[in-house]
Amino acid sequence: MNKYTNIIFKFKKPLFIFLILTIGFSIAGVFMVKLNTDFSLFSTNDSIYETRILQQEEVFGSLNQIVVVVEHENFDSITIADLHDIQTALGAIPNVTTVQGVAPDQIMSSGSLTDIETLDPTYVKNYYLGFGEFSPLVVDTDTYYSIFNVFITEDFSKTNIHEIEDTLSAYDYQSYISGDTYNQTKITDYIIRILLVLPPLALLVILLVFRWQIGAFKPTMLSVLPAGIGSLWTLGIIGWLGNEVSILTAVVPIFIIVIGSADGLHFMSHYQDSKKEGKNTKTALNNTLKIVGIPMIVTTLTSMAGFLSLLSMSTDSVKDLAVYSALGILLAGIATWYVLPLILSNNINVLPKKVHVKKVDLSKGLKKLWGIPSLLIVILIAFNFFIFSGQINNEFNMLMIYKDSTIVAQNAEKIQEVNGGSIPIYVYVELEGSPLTVDSMNEINLLADQLNSLDEVNKVVNPYALMNIFYQMTFVGEIPSDPIMNVVYTAIAADEQSVIHNLISTDHQVVRLLVFPSDMENSTLFTIENTVELNNTNASVTGVQYLMRDLNVNITTMQINSILLALGVVLLMMVATLRNIKIAVASLIPIVVTVGALYAFLGITGISLNITTVIIFSITIGVGIDYAVHFSSVYKYYVKEGNSRHEAVDKAYQNSSRPIIANALGISLGLTVLMFSPLNIHFNVSILMWVSMVVSVFVTLTLLPTIFRIEKKKK
Repeated sequence: MNKYTNIIFKFKKPLFIFLILTIGFSIAGVFMVKLNTDFSLFSTNDSIYETRILQQEEVFGSLNQIVVVVEHENFDSITIADLHDIQTALGAIPNVTTVQGVAPDQIMSSGSLTDIETLDPTYVKNYYLGFGEFSPLVVDTDTYYSIFNVFITEDFSKTNIHEIEDTLSAYDYQSYISGDTYNQTKITDYIIRILLVLPPLALLVILLVFRWQIGAFKPTMLSVLPAGIGSLWTLGIIGWLGNEVSILTAVVPIFIIVIGSADGLHFMSHYQDSKKEGKNTKTALNNTLKIVGIPMIVTTLTSMAGFLSLLSMSTDSVKDLAVYSALGILLAGIATWYVLPLILSNNINVLPKKVHVKKVDLSKGLKKLWGIPSLLIVILIAFNFFIFSGQINNEFNMLMIYKDSTIVAQNAEKIQEVNGGSIPIYVYVELEGSPLTVDSMNEINLLADQLNSLDEVNKVVNPYALMNIFYQMTFVGEIPSDPIMNVVYTAIAADEQSVIHNLISTDHQVVRLLVFPSDMENSTLFTIENTVELNNTNASVTGVQYLMRDLNVNITTMQINSILLALGVVLLMMVATLRNIKIAVASLIPIVVTVGALYAFLGITGISLNITTVIIFSITIGVGIDYAVHFSSVYKYYVKEGNSRHEAVDKAYQNSSRPIIANALGISLGLTVLMFSPLNIHFNVSILMWVSMVVSVFVTLTLLPTIFRIEKKKK
């Protein structure tokens, strides 16, 4: 360590200049960061459902559409005029191709197209109500709901969403917006809010916790500085490489700040102890690095290993999070070795001005649980694991991402109520002949009837039902022959904005049904898919929900593989570092117990095991092992110093318990800021992190001392 500190002192000035340059370079990169709001990031790689979506887009064009619902109390001439203005304004927004709604320029009247504003409102209302599930007008007692389907291009953006919102806000009607594209685009606003607000808030919380632990402001700032720099470096690299930030990777800066600050806290705590003993700056740095240098390297590597174990999961979004987080933890570790000695070499006073008296010493309370109490609590955790882990569910869909208080969730709920659903499933049927035949109609109607009979289905949009409604405006019964069907189809298709173009392709001999499910649970999606496949061998289902369900059904296996990989890598690191298999295996016990506690907690609370909660397990392994590494390393250090094992346990506990507890509190409280996120997925991460840190610290500071003391008694 002497050689390293000599280099720091000798090349102090150029090292400071290099640090400033890297910070400036990173700040420039932050402004280049791109945002990714595509929900396909929640799917597995090479999903068959994504292939089917692409297949449908080749036939019908982009599936992108937005549903707008306008609520009004009257349906008179004034209201119709307003609705016509709204539909016209929506159609004029850039990247909007067509708008199907309640107030086009003209509708059919007496066999010819007539300006809608010249017609009697009662006629217009009855005209639309005759279209059944195809009606863009829904009447619920004294309230009317006008529905507009807005079809958009791939270039549709957040700016266009704001234009839709501005258009609707110009009228005194309550309005609602929903749809895949809307939900994804609104994510942009949330990601920006998360990036701008939550990381600084997390940093503030950690500063307060560390200030309580260290007792002085300067060392508190220094303890979190490396993690802050590591987070900035990481975002800068992401920006310069042209990579994207999604709703998953948006929390990476928080992870880096919260987790990466552990080494800074341990470093500053030990450095303070050395300075209290009267050592000069250089000697104090050497002594600090001698005690915590290797443990800091190991904790950095184990934290990285926890995240990198997520690379075993076959979804690109999680792999991005794994790489970004691991890179950030590495950079925070490098910054701890680089930045702290560099700044402290200037003889900065890090001692508190007065003796810091703690009113609450949690370490004393934990020490009372050594021995039998710690064993009993671990047994209780194991018991709950075996009882409740089997009750874990893996439900996850796009609406579960948002808190109920968000406008996205509220809009989706209302449109679900009015329209029978806000996000449809697509049933794609490849016919053996022309879709404009009675045989094809009967084939599709049979499938639609089977789907409508399911409790899991609210509504099925069937193009043949639309054609029969059109036919029955003049005749009685269903379309009797192929020639008449061709005439009816031609009449409907004459309107370029007709929904028929999105449901039937005569060129490809394909028909598409829109199915609105009662909910988006895995079992519901399974039932609908099985019904489709059993009743028509040429039919298939797809949709964003199926992309996410594909991940749901595979998440448990991927999670187990990730955990086993992480535990294996961490164990190898521990053996290589501690050079003692018994201590290495013992150090792994707190992590195994914590993982079991998390599984039990998921089963008890009903929080689902999904792509976001899986991340917590990796953090638990990567961060939780840090505490075991720190305690075991310090314990081994005192054993080598000639202390008995009993004395080594006591000294290791006295030396490491406070930093471990403070860091766990810092991480837990730091991630508590995620509760302020508008997204449920971040809220759950915060809750699970508390469980993880509490159990990990408890087992590390009670069970490990118990195990090491038991070994002494055996000898």
